[in-house]
Amino acid sequence: MDNNQRKAELKNLLIYLGITFAVSWAMFCLLFLSGNSLFDESGSMSGVGSLICTLGMLCPAAGAVITRCITKEGCSFSGENSLMLGIDLKNGKIIFYLIAVFLPWIYTELGNLLKIIIQPGCFDREFFNSAVSDIRDAYIFPLTAIVSGVFFSIGGLGEELGWYGYMMPRLIKLFGFIKSVIIGGIIWGIWHWPLTYAGYNFGRDYKGYPWAGFAGMVFLCVIMGSLLTFVTVKTGSVWPAAIMHAVTNTSPSILQFFINPEKVKGMMSNSAVSFVIHFIPLLIISVFICIAETAK
Repeated sequence: MDNNQRKAELKNLLIYLGITFAVSWAMFCLLFLSGNSLFDESGSMSGVGSLICTLGMLCPAAGAVITRCITKEGCSFSGENSLMLGIDLKNGKIIFYLIAVFLPWIYTELGNLLKIIIQPGCFDREFFNSAVSDIRDAYIFPLTAIVSGVFFSIGGLGEELGWYGYMMPRLIKLFGFIKSVIIGGIIWGIWHWPLTYAGYNFGRDYKGYPWAGFAGMVFLCVIMGSLLTFVTVKTGSVWPAAIMHAVTNTSPSILQFFINPEKVKGMMSNSAVSFVIHFIPLLIISVFICIAETAK
């Protein structure tokens, strides 16, 4: 890529980020200024909160489409410099779709196992018995969660079309895989900050609020972003990233039913700290992928 091409890619990328952040953050700020909250008095997501989060998820995709119109890049469905919405299972690409479907179960289960290893006292069989009415429900939950995640992955396309269909391909052209994963993850994490401040990710009653939450969100977005970028690059499609993101959000795990929140003590009771510990297995997988990509 020559200097002029780099400048053009960087310009398009900055236009995209400017539009996406301006639209989504303006929406989030209007929620705060209006006096509304993401949650109702019971602690459940409010109607306004659900609407704002849903619209917020669409902003990265909207930003990508608007940017493509401004820069005249076009909005082709698949192929080079496209929206990356095509699905191709040939030439071994189906493997990466399977990774997107089942890997979240593995690192989520390992994350809960790590919590139990660090604090064995939180493992509670009686809590398990009270949490599930039928033991079979707990053991099939990961599969039902995976099916739900795959089904609702279309809802996650709002983020993936923008971050992984537009931002990451340009970052990779400019900086290569490793630097792009770090830069893109930081950008994605910062984008979440207004919602993190509002208590969406960790609540508000944790030590270090909101800065520990901001750091935790960037941490997750960098390591999670490495996997989402990896499956996107390998398939040429944003669908595996949307599937993996959605399945991760469903928390497919059996061990979670054995962890009694009331017996979680010390640093593990800090939601931001617990969040980071939970995703350490994902961090290890992320490092492995980055090393493998660097070795090529």
